[in-house]
Amino acid sequence: MRIGIAIPTYCNSEELRRCLLSIQRHAPSIANCITVVDDSGDGRVAAELQSEFPPVRWTIHESNDGFGASANDAVKACEADIVVLLNDDVQIACDPAAQLESVFRDPIVFAATLQSLHADGTFREGAKRLIWPMGIPRILHNPQDQKSPQDGLHTSDYAVGGHAAYRRDYFLKLNGFDPLFHPFYWEDVDLCIRARKQGYNTVYLPKCKVIHDGRSSIRSQHDAAYLRTITLRNRLLFAWRHLPPHLYAFHQMSLAYHRISARLLRDSEFTDAYFTARERQRALS
Repeated sequence: MRIGIAIPTYCNSEELRRCLLSIQRHAPSIANCITVVDDSGDGRVAAELQSEFPPVRWTIHESNDGFGASANDAVKACEADIVVLLNDDVQIACDPAAQLESVFRDPIVFAATLQSLHADGTFREGAKRLIWPMGIPRILHNPQDQKSPQDGLHTSDYAVGGHAAYRRDYFLKLNGFDPLFHPFYWEDVDLCIRARKQGYNTVYLPKCKVIHDGRSSIRSQHDAAYLRTITLRNRLLFAWRHLPPHLYAFHQMSLAYHRISARLLRDSEFTDAYFTARERQRALS
């Protein structure tokens, strides 16, 4: 079983350098199988780092295609059985190879989410739990909200796209992250829920740790209003694809309430999110 690493990057050579150095330092056993997709649009990151990291295999996008497309290309180009997908602002804190080899021996395991820490070593993200209060999808992040381990194995409803391992052949079979959610957010949740519907599981590996700086390219390149609109839009798109049938009436009531509230409160971000979600749903249906 070969393990590799795939990293989409965008105009972020310093963060990527720290990421690659952390792999060399803490996970040398997989440092010879790294693929990076430079999504800057002009190849600036590759031009700066190629000579410094000769084992890395590079793909250069001629335009900024977004996280989902870049991640898909990175996983596809990575010649490994299990691919660890990392954001460029994530650093490996320990060698995950042994634990990944252990959990992926089970053929129904599709993905594994790693535990992320803040730079000071405190807990940041772990397992995720998807719930549907009043028919609206919501993610619980806190450790106390998670499911109890089964036979010593922690499960997660999805693997965080910024620090997750995927079985590459299943990932490609599912066509990776769906462009419905372009440019970012909720595509990783959608992927794992689609996998679950085909009988595959997602697990959580709390002993496989990464440091997530948190100063991601997405947040540094876009303002808060745009990010909220995209998040709300993709949350709605996810709901319309995966809504449990018995919650349909609750979802319609919740949606009506939020639309009325948005009108009264002049919440243009929610209104934009709703109508762009409808337009995207029609265009891609």
